[in-house]
Amino acid sequence: MHWHDHLEWVYVRKGRVSIQVDAFVGEAKEGELVFVNSRQLHAAHPLEPDSHMAAIVFNEALLRNSGLDSTEERYILPILTHRLKLPVILRRDDPLSSDILGAVSRLIDELDNRSNGYELFVKAELYRIFGLIFRHHRELAPPAKTMSPRDYAFNELLQTIRGNIRANMTVEEAARAVNLSPHHFCTMFKKMTGKTLIEYVHLLRINEAERLLKETDRYITEIAEQVGFNDITYFGRIFRKYRSMSPTELRKNIRST
Repeated sequence: MHWHDHLEWVYVRKGRVSIQVDAFVGEAKEGELVFVNSRQLHAAHPLEPDSHMAAIVFNEALLRNSGLDSTEERYILPILTHRLKLPVILRRDDPLSSDILGAVSRLIDELDNRSNGYELFVKAELYRIFGLIFRHHRELAPPAKTMSPRDYAFNELLQTIRGNIRANMTVEEAARAVNLSPHHFCTMFKKMTGKTLIEYVHLLRINEAERLLKETDRYITEIAEQVGFNDITYFGRIFRKYRSMSPTELRKNIRST
């Protein structure tokens, strides 16, 4: 389980895979597409030998145009800000999906072959896919009745936690946010995310710390404090638990390569 600021689409080229995106857990088959928005906790695992996935990971900057026309506000921002809820999995037997899956297949072919000008074709296919999503977004969006008020509350809670990973939210506070007792909340949260509340927060913090270690020259103590750890020793212990190395070792490995 991990998350990042980039968007990610997972295309199943062969076999079957188990998918988790936030509280959603399901299965995707050959020829199906999984949508993962930025900062969504997610994981994918093969369910059959020789299963093959292609992960298309890209930054929102590839699609944004600094407001030079209306497309960013009308089409891109609703997805980036999670106002437009796409289905987690685009099924291959949905008649509306054939055009989108065809564009994804062409995009992957361009990345595989890398012929002259492939970057332009990749970007063109990305825009085409988004255009097709918006052309059919009402049909693609999951019906509101499939989600209970509690599902919405949990999704909002997860977004709140992701949006402020430095906050030390208690189980009692989180339980009140979804109108559950602390005991029932712990059971439901573990069922939905596969982790306890503190494990979930630690994972978010370590992911962000790893990004800062890779992309900045800030002191490790400063990074620890920025992601919510006031004790540098505790930060190091939790970091090693999730990354099997210390923050110092990770930074050394990055610099050596």
